[in-house]
Amino acid sequence: MIPTKPYAATDLGIFRFLDGKLLVYLVELKIEPFVGRYSLPGTLVLETEDLEAAVRRAYREATGWSGAYFEQVYTFSAIDRDPRRRTISTAYMGFPDRPGEPFEPVDKYRTGEWFYVNDTPSLAYDHNEILKVCTDRIAAKLNYTNIALLLLPGEFTMSELQCVYEQGLGEELETGSFSDKVLSLGMIEATGGERPAGNVPPVPLYRAVHRELQEIPFI
Repeated sequence: MIPTKPYAATDLGIFRFLDGKLLVYLVELKIEPFVGRYSLPGTLVLETEDLEAAVRRAYREATGWSGAYFEQVYTFSAIDRDPRRRTISTAYMGFPDRPGEPFEPVDKYRTGEWFYVNDTPSLAYDHNEILKVCTDRIAAKLNYTNIALLLLPGEFTMSELQCVYEQGLGEELETGSFSDKVLSLGMIEATGGERPAGNVPPVPLYRAVHRELQEIPFI
């Protein structure tokens, strides 16, 4: 039997946290047999690229931006994952440097849109499986890294940060203990600014001390 020569590809889960929920950025496809279906952004790896270069290009094509942190997650190699050709894809997670900025995908996509991860449509290819692996990885990394800070904008409240942990860990955390914990770890610092909060005193704002992934034993 002559070995096949599969195509190498990469697919990218882009994530942010907003209004107490985890969001993923999906693109609407214009190619057969998935016209009108949503998927994670992705691309075939060019002969002149390594995986890192390909995933950065996929991010630029999907968002119009270049700044993000990327982490390799898993390789997906099911024989029928792409009905057009034999394709092996290495999946990445991406966390935008400026998660609140609007994205502008290039013409290869019909549009791009943020979805709550628990309310996504049925995705093309095996991207529902990829999405599940990515969200499980995020939840696991909350235990021993500062990944929560990559999901939030440059300035955030303590309650917004706590909500990321509660959603990911699936449990409620005591507010005072949580605040003491994250401050003692040196993960965040006060900006000196405040956010109006209606009829109650303004809420202090914080920012990440380091906005790159680091191992921090939260639990």
